[in-house]
Order: sequence, then structure tokens, then C-alpha cells
Amino acid sequence: MTDLIVVGGGPAGLMGAVAAAERGKRVLLLEYLPAAGRKLLASGAGKCNFTNILEPEEMAQRFVVNDRFLLPALRNFSSAAAREWFFRRGVPSFTEDGFHFFPESRKAADLLNVLLDECRRLHVEIRLRSEVQEIIVKNGAVCGVTVDGKAIYSDAVLLACGGRSYPKFGATGKGYLLAEKAGHKLLPTVPALVGLKLKESWGSSMPGIILPSAQMRYGKRSGRVGELIFTHSGISGPAVLDLSGEVNKALLNTPEVQLHLALNAEYSKQDWQELFQKWRKENGKKQLSTLLAAEFPAQFVQLLLELSHIPADRKAALLPAQEQNTLLNNLTALPVTANGNDGWLKAMATAGGISPEEVKANSLESKLVKGLYFAGEMLDVGAPCGGYNIQWAFSSARLAAGR
Repeated sequence: MTDLIVVGGGPAGLMGAVAAAERGKRVLLLEYLPAAGRKLLASGAGKCNFTNILEPEEMAQRFVVNDRFLLPALRNFSSAAAREWFFRRGVPSFTEDGFHFFPESRKAADLLNVLLDECRRLHVEIRLRSEVQEIIVKNGAVCGVTVDGKAIYSDAVLLACGGRSYPKFGATGKGYLLAEKAGHKLLPTVPALVGLKLKESWGSSMPGIILPSAQMRYGKRSGRVGELIFTHSGISGPAVLDLSGEVNKALLNTPEVQLHLALNAEYSKQDWQELFQKWRKENGKKQLSTLLAAEFPAQFVQLLLELSHIPADRKAALLPAQEQNTLLNNLTALPVTANGNDGWLKAMATAGGISPEEVKANSLESKLVKGLYFAGEMLDVGAPCGGYNIQWAFSSARLAAGR
């Protein structure tokens, strides 16, 4: 008999085990891989952007799920608290851009070593190569798990198994199935924070071309402003990643999803109109392609003119109203059609899983099974790119395990 069984040895599982042990709980952590924290080591190409500068209220608004569900966890263990927690254990952090935080050493291994050291110091028992087959539930309450056909008893289980992204580092999505067997409804899981494939043939004709300040819109939601990168199959980069999970959910029910791209989100339609007027007055004899090449890569300018049905040699002073309107629409809301994604091997996160509607926000305990708790990517919260996923892993684990 133990006070808490933690299933999963990633950042959420390790932090949850530490949080419970700090409160004097006897903790058993079960990890099916031969080592804990493999996915954490791969985060950010090994540099690990583990949080950012945002306060809980603003951070919560960047997720897809309602911020009221997220706030208890993020307030309980904020970005500032996470940075302080690791600093006190010998791992200071830094930011180069005033937003994203990394270990000062630029090594994800430093974060992992702190978590493992704390587990050892607090006498957390870690069993590797231990795959959980089932959560034992009786009379609507947890009473343990089965491993290799044998029961291990506890009245509290924290599922922190991670999602399905990075399968080469051991991600299987098995935790979702354990929750489903225990009585939870499993929302379909799809790759998130991943590149999208486009129906348009021109989408793959410019691999490596970058638009530095683009923004993608899906329905009424807009992604963040950032780089959009054309790939051999479509588009990727920060401007695409944050909305990719929602787009991929939609693609489960339809073969195509309509998106719109602002090619330079720092310019409104009125800004472009004023720029066109300036070009007519000051550079009327110059070709429009030459002037646009100061804003975008030349190869992309050629495509933009083709999509806008504008001759390549059109001079700025001779741009007809119809051509200008088409160009303005394409500059601010270029329609593109997503019909796939780059898959789990390239996805950085998972969308789907356990619905927050089945979980208590103030404790992250199941509403259906007493003593069953969730943390990290087990929950369908829709964290964007930029330190949010790991911060959520830490915050949710500390709330769930620190009862």
C-alpha cells in the first residue's frame, strides 16, 4: 500500500511525485521505459524552453480550453514559481528575447537531473520497465493498478503518461486507454504543434521560403504572429503551429479545412492601401514586383502576383482597382486549404485526450472516479508553442499531487 501511484516518468509525473513526497506522502512512480524523462531531454532540441514570462491570467488565455479550468493550477505554481523552484536547486534560467525561458546551461538534462535528485532525496520509489495494464476501480473509487498481472494498492493514482507526440522517445498514448477503461470518455487524439499539408500545389513549390511576420486564422481564432515556413508538403513555423491541433481535429470530420493567412500581420488592409498610394506617388514607374520584393522573398512575390492575376511587369502607378483589391485580400487573408499534417513523428504535442469537463479544476481529480488525477498532456487543454506545455505539466502535476 502506498499513498500515491504516479503513472509516467515525464516532466509531469516526476514533478507530481516530488510534490506529493514534499508533503510526506509515500510515492511510487511507474515508468514503462528503461529511463525516465526521455521526452523532456528532447524538448527544444535539448535546450528546453520550459516556461515563459507570462503571469497565470494571461498565460491561461493563450490555451484553447476555457481559462477558468487552467487558473487553479497555473496560480498554484506559476512561471515565476517554476523558475524560482529550479533556481533554488541549482538551475538558473535565462531569456534572450524577454519571453521564453531556458536553463542557463541550455541543457534540458539539468532540469531532469533536479527532478530525479529530488525524487531520490524524498525517497520516491521509481520502478522502470513497469507498464501499467489497468487502473483498479471499485465502487467508483481507485484502489490501485495492475503491473505485470500483479496488483499494487493505493487510493490515489496520478495519470501523467504524456501524449502521442515524439513516439521515438516512447510516447504511446497508453495513458488515454487506461483512463478510458476506468470510465472516462476519450476525445480523439491528433497531432498538435505540427506542420500542415496544403491542397494547393503551389504550397510545396517554395520549400525553405520564410514569411517572418505571418499570422494564420482559422474561423474566428487567430494564431500568433511569427515565422511561416513553406515546406515540401505545405506550411510550418510558429505562425502555423498554435492552431494546428484545432485544424487537425476538424480534419477528422472533413477532408479539407479553409484557412486564411495574413502575409505580414503587422500591416492592416489600410496600411497596405496607404503604402500603395505612396508607391504610386514616389515610385510609380517601378514594377510592383520590385517594390513588393522589399517586403517578401522575390520567389514568393512572383507567386503572389500570379494568385492575384497581376502581370509580372505591372508598374505601381498603373495598378487597376480590381487588381489592387485582389492583391489586398491576398496580402491580408490569403485563402489556403489544409488537408493533412506532418504526422506524429514531427508533432510536438497532442490535441485530444481527457476532456476537462470530466475533471475538477481545483484539484484535477476525476469527476467520475474518486482518487484518479490527471496532469500534463493527458488533458485536452490546447497549449500553444513557447514553454506552455512544460509549464502546464509542472503546474498541473503539483496541483493534482499536492492535495
